[in-house]
Amino acid sequence: MRLERLKSHLANEKLASCYIIYGDESYFIDELGSWFEQSIVEEDFRDFNQTVLYGSDLGMSQVIERARQLPMMFPRTLVIVRQAQALSRQLTELESYLEYPNNQCVLVFLMHSSSIDRRKKVIKEIERQEGLIECKKLYENEVPQWFDNEIQKIGLSFDLKAKQLFLAAVGNDPKRIHSELQKIQLAQSDIKQVEIEHIERFVGVHRNFNVFELQKALSQGSMNKASDILAYFADNAKDHPIQMTVPVLFSFFSKVFKFHALKNKTEAPKVLGISPYYLKDYQQTAQIYSMKRLTTLLADLKQIDLKSKGVGQLASAHLNIELYQALSMALVP
Repeated sequence: MRLERLKSHLANEKLASCYIIYGDESYFIDELGSWFEQSIVEEDFRDFNQTVLYGSDLGMSQVIERARQLPMMFPRTLVIVRQAQALSRQLTELESYLEYPNNQCVLVFLMHSSSIDRRKKVIKEIERQEGLIECKKLYENEVPQWFDNEIQKIGLSFDLKAKQLFLAAVGNDPKRIHSELQKIQLAQSDIKQVEIEHIERFVGVHRNFNVFELQKALSQGSMNKASDILAYFADNAKDHPIQMTVPVLFSFFSKVFKFHALKNKTEAPKVLGISPYYLKDYQQTAQIYSMKRLTTLLADLKQIDLKSKGVGQLASAHLNIELYQALSMALVP
């Protein structure tokens, strides 16, 4: 949506004189920065009309001085300031510039900062010009749609199970998702439809021993199969760190808990952010795990997650045992 809006601004010659791009998702900030670099000034004219500065190396007055310069043989210039969070305390200096900006310059600040003071006069003015862009981390239920948009851009399609396995293995980090998609394309340039075997070969996920299969086994109440997968994870901790496994399980069982609480179960796909295709899995799991047992399990998973991140400093082997015990207790009749 952010990128489409900028493309529309460029096509309609309605670019703001100044942009501040900030937020807690670095991948999207860098993506927008790259778009500005590739789109605002034509390649043959960039040497004289495009400048990349670093906020850690200079002051706001130097940025403004560069933005005041006129273009050469092209209708506009582009000034990009990376690491602009280093200039956050000098933003008020932009006020005088924005009163009389150089309309032939597009000034872009890339700020890897999760927040910005919208009360400031300068920020309000940039926002009025539609130049304030926040890049938030994706919520879990937003990842599948974003993923579909990304693979459409690069001309790939995924088998439904391959998509589920890919996202379960890679997680919700856009940068890693992008990297793994590139890996698949580079490894097999003619690939159009990605199947499970491609995920196994190029992403390094075992068909039968992955977090998706673990989740499936638990949803069916099969602790024997789940224990085999957990044992495989413990033996291959480098590829299956508990820090990645527990959040996936916590997310899944949280949705099962919410499913229990829904009065109208047909609303589950929309409320839980899941595909209707997987609704039966949640119905089946809810029959196996009561709300009471889920409450205990979610509390246990949260504690294991904290310990895996250094709270309590328990060894990984012990955490795998704790995880097995927590999942087993939740299945006890």
